[in-house]
This record gives sequence, structure tokens and C-alpha cells, in this order.
Amino acid sequence: MNSPTWRTAITCCALMALASANIHAETSQSTIAAWVQYTVEGVEARAVVNGDCPDITVDGNTYSMAVRATPTADHNDTVCTFKVDEGVKNINLGDQKLPLPKRHPKNILIVGDTGCRVSSSHGLYQACNNNSEWPFARLAKSAAAKEPDLIIYTGDYIYREAACPVGNSGCAGTPYGDNQATWIADWLAPAKPLHQAAPFIFTRGNHEICSRAGLGWFRYLDAGFFDGKCYLNSDPWIADIGQRDVVVMDTANLKDEDGNPLTDRFAAELLGIGYVANKNSWLMTHRPFWGYGADDDTGELTVQTDILQQAVAEVGLPEQISLLISAHIHLAQLLGFDSNDRPPQLVIGNGGTQLVSEVDPISEIDGVDIQTQMVLNQFGYAIMNNTGSKNLNIVFFDQDGHDLESCRLSKNTVFCGVSRNKYDSLQTEKP
Repeated sequence: MNSPTWRTAITCCALMALASANIHAETSQSTIAAWVQYTVEGVEARAVVNGDCPDITVDGNTYSMAVRATPTADHNDTVCTFKVDEGVKNINLGDQKLPLPKRHPKNILIVGDTGCRVSSSHGLYQACNNNSEWPFARLAKSAAAKEPDLIIYTGDYIYREAACPVGNSGCAGTPYGDNQATWIADWLAPAKPLHQAAPFIFTRGNHEICSRAGLGWFRYLDAGFFDGKCYLNSDPWIADIGQRDVVVMDTANLKDEDGNPLTDRFAAELLGIGYVANKNSWLMTHRPFWGYGADDDTGELTVQTDILQQAVAEVGLPEQISLLISAHIHLAQLLGFDSNDRPPQLVIGNGGTQLVSEVDPISEIDGVDIQTQMVLNQFGYAIMNNTGSKNLNIVFFDQDGHDLESCRLSKNTVFCGVSRNKYDSLQTEKP
């Protein structure tokens, strides 16, 4: 089986084309959103603006941002980029001070599945106009106040896929579809506290496939060069955060355009990751390799995901992977398994999208017993304390920043203890 084709660097000619396309912001422009993110080429500052790309000030020097994407009928904005070199002390975009990457981030925020669900196919219409029913803006403000050093964003940003039914005041007036207005409503505007808090590592969710919000994903957030197109799957890439690597694997699509499972592709990617990942790396995917929860429509138990499990069965999981970080199931979950070959699976998919129903806990997934499990069926996020050692502490919070549960990871073993707030949906095993 051949190793996957890894993304190559942007060519000199492409860089020259970007430079020639870039213009100093002599005309009026306004910034819709700006943030810092890890990419296949290192760390970038990105800005979404009306008009021309603005100037950016780095350590007292002023530079032009390069054009990543020009306005279209659906996305009437300009996306701008600037490469952030290691050792930079200050970055300012107008009066906004952008967060800087830390070589060894200690407090790592994990959040995912944040968009407001407006779906005619599911018959689900979340109250986007109610910050209790769709609490992402509250959650973003609360999470930013925790002062994270890094934000791992596990996918599914856009959930407004259909018109709000007439007479439904909860979502009345919402935009929908893959366009600028929807991206502003679901992510660019409510996530602003997070934009100012810390750099991001993004992964693509199944709501960002090409038939949904895929073009917007590649335009605004994808880690690679944007050529105006949407692709089935992107190749894996690595965010170097010092003593660890975060390996990002695109699991948005599980099948190709003809409906054939992508098992062989994922197996090849796992082989390739084994050759290049650092010791004690984390593997970040939207869909979990091993996780469970209720089906959105039926409320019945569903286990994720057999295609990824088959890929692991073919080639194994790279031995460098010490933690799997995912979302997709609309809850928070941490599973520790009775096998040295299977690292813990963390699922953080409770960032604002309508939660799934509770189901009874299960005892095994894909032939391996679950040794320890923690499940929270409520909105929130997690903060992971990365000390650089083999032990990790994870604290789970609700949308307003109240701690719900804490767990410790030691090698492949998970220990969880009940905090001062106890919920019926909590499944724990004390150390």
C-alpha cells in the first residue's frame, strides 16, 4: 500500500502571484474577523475584510497582507493572510492585537460542533436567536476568559442549512447556506472572543463537505493554499507545538463521489503519519475512531465509525499517537480502553449545536472493553493542561465556565473523579 501524498509547499511562482495581487489598503476597508492559525506552511494571521487587504503591524514594522481569496457572489469579502515567523513579539491589525503562538502551549482549549442547527432534512430548528438554546456566543466568551494558549477546534462550524419555518421565532431571519452571511452568523461573529484569545488548529467537519459549507471552509479556514475549489478530502498535516505534534486528519467524507468507502485512503494516511509524527503526538479528526452516542434522528445508540476502524484494522494506529481528539457526536466524552494499543478517545462536540439525547453507557467498542468513561450531555468545552509530561489533566466546563468534571490521562489509562457538580449523565470511574 502506498503512503499518502502529503501537501507540498506553495511554489515560488504562487507566492509571486499572491504578492503581485496584493495591494496596500489605500481604499476604505473594514475587518469582519481576524485570527491566527496553524497551517501546512507554519503559522498565519488571517483576516476577513470588506475591500482591500489591510496592512498588518509586526514588532513595529508595517507589512501588506496577501490576498487568499477575492470576493464572489456568495462570499462578498476578501480573505487575507500573513505568515507569522517564530520569535515575533507583537502583531496588530488596526486596533486589534492578535494572539501569538507559544512554543509549548500549556492550557489548550478544545471546542467543536458550534453552529446553530437549522435543518429541514432532520426537521430540527434550533433557536439561534436565544443564547440559552444556542449558547455559542456565551460559550466563546467564557472559554476565552480561561486564557488558553492554544485552541483545538474539532469541526462543524456551519449548521444553518435551510430556511427557518414561517412562524418560528427561535430562528426567524437567520441566513442559511454556504455564504458570507451564514459564516458571519454561525462563526465569524460569535467566535470573536476566541479569535482574540489564542491561535487555532482547525479541522474540517462533515458540515464542511463540498455539498454543504465546503467552499467556505476552504476559503476561510483550511490549512492549505486556496485555489477557489472545494475538495473531497485534504491530506494530513502536522502542527508542531513543541514537545508534541498535533496531526490533523480530514475525516469529513468517509466515502468518495461514487459511494465507495475511503478505507484504503485512511489506512495509507495512518501509515504515512507513522513515518513523520513526533513521539507522543495527538491525532485530531472530526469523526472519532471510537465513540458512541445517540443518533440525531432516532435517538438510538450509534457507534462511530466503522470505516475508520477498518483502516486501523488494516495497518494499526501509529504508535506515536497518545490521544485521539474528535467531535461529531454532540456531547462531551472521554473513553479509556483496556488495551495498550488503543489510546484514549476524547470527543468534544458540545460547543453549541443541538445536543443528542442520552443513551445508556456501553461496555466495549470495536472488540475492546471500555475501562473508564466520562459522558456529559450538556453544552460546554474542555481545557487540557499540557505540561509536556506523559500525564495530562482535562477539565470539562459548561458554557458559562463552571467546571463539571476533571480527568487525568496517564499513558493509555484514564482516571476521572466527580467534581462538586454532579449530573445524572455523568459516567465516571474513580482512580
